[in-house]
Amino acid sequence: MFTFIYFGFTLLLSLPLLSSAAPLRHRRSKMLNRRTTYTLSDTYEGDSFFDTWDFFTDTDPTQGSVAYQSRENATAMGLAKVENGVAIIAVDSTSTLPSGTNRASVRISTQKTYNGGLFIYDVPFMPVGCGTWPAIWSTSTGTWPDDGEIDMIEGVHESIDNQITMHTNAGCTLATGQAITGTVSGTTCESSDSNNDGCATMDTTPSGWGTAFNAAGGGVFAKLWDDTGVKIWHFSRGNIPADITSKNPDPSTWGNPVSFLPSGDSCNVAEHFKDHSLIINITLCGQWAGATFSCGGTCQSAVMDPSNFVDAQWKVNSILVYQPS
Repeated sequence: MFTFIYFGFTLLLSLPLLSSAAPLRHRRSKMLNRRTTYTLSDTYEGDSFFDTWDFFTDTDPTQGSVAYQSRENATAMGLAKVENGVAIIAVDSTSTLPSGTNRASVRISTQKTYNGGLFIYDVPFMPVGCGTWPAIWSTSTGTWPDDGEIDMIEGVHESIDNQITMHTNAGCTLATGQAITGTVSGTTCESSDSNNDGCATMDTTPSGWGTAFNAAGGGVFAKLWDDTGVKIWHFSRGNIPADITSKNPDPSTWGNPVSFLPSGDSCNVAEHFKDHSLIINITLCGQWAGATFSCGGTCQSAVMDPSNFVDAQWKVNSILVYQPS
């Protein structure tokens, strides 16, 4: 009798535990599967595009053969302007220069800085031409590369591939084996003045860079920088997700990114990337384009001829910055 009562009492005690455990697991599963939603926080587009950017006028840190212009000068020269709602950032393509003279160009950076977010760039045209080295990227105003650098769109001359590169100080490597569409070409993100390779991923899609990109009407680049790491996608003009167009972006539906630097033991992204301004520039020759110039003659001689830079311009429809909500 005592055994029966004890058994029944034990069974009753166990029932509430069983009935309460299942709903907890069910609720947790729902929370894990819930997608992140994003709220538009900053818009760079149209006639006011340049109003919240600073114009860099110092000597080019990459030793390029350019003279970066102030906003006043760039506007007067037609190197920074908005036409039909499209922002244009360009290299001077009208002046014939004496040997050794730097060509006028533009480098701009946002006045606002970021420590994460979803950044969507609609770019219908990118600079091409021998001697060009255009980039859309981000970094801080601190000592480079202590706060990291994210090169989202970068290449030289008339190349056909976009090189996506991360630069950091010591302690960050790109963990391989991620589900991406690009091709990893370097895993050591640590960079310095003497070794600036960084950890790079190549986007080899046919319309991902240069002349082919422009002929296809350009496209959209998206960067998601959050506690999981840094992911970058590229969508050709005819394949832009509807949720991007409707300004209700959902990266979880976009498929594998081109590039992914995961945050974890190999690289703590929050420690290595902080306080970034968005940057757009076009330099000429310099450390990369000058060292790889193979268009005939020298890179510096190419800088003298304005006809080489007729297509050396960025056209930007918009840059939209979203934050998790």
